[in-house]
Amino acid sequence: MSKTTTTVEKPIQIRVFPKRLLQPDTAEKVLNEIDRVEGVIRMLINGKNLPRKVTSGPGTGTDVNHPDRKLIHVGDCAFELHIIVGEILVEVDDEAAVEGVRGACERALPFSFEFKRGHFIKRRPTLADYGKYGFRSKTDECINLEDERILGLIDPHVKAEGNICVVGTDEKK
Repeated sequence: MSKTTTTVEKPIQIRVFPKRLLQPDTAEKVLNEIDRVEGVIRMLINGKNLPRKVTSGPGTGTDVNHPDRKLIHVGDCAFELHIIVGEILVEVDDEAAVEGVRGACERALPFSFEFKRGHFIKRRPTLADYGKYGFRSKTDECINLEDERILGLIDPHVKAEGNICVVGTDEKK
């Protein structure tokens, strides 16, 4: 007797690490180029924090007017950059999308970058996800987690909502 096994392909994760920190205009350009690639599931940007207020020292509590804290538009979503973009993590469906992301980065970045495949974004709910959205079960019809693309992207230390921008979702009825 032979068993038939079905293999479920896991999405491919890519880490784009530019050799320089990205200015808001360059970050917007590269994120929009990546967003246009067919097969991109989700993107995550990481970098150095740009605080709103001085947190220590003689100027504690005064506003920080950093010129890189700008509003950028990616797809049909606009958000304020709270970081100086240092790396971009992308999850894609297949090999064709990997090459599409590489091409998008080559078009949008005027300098060299590292392009690595690996496991960078969590694929299963974290403890912070459970704390923020509640537990899910296969029999539970009342699921608090609206979109599985935000799994593993929750910052447990953030006090305000709105740090995740979901682009291009279909309305579920």
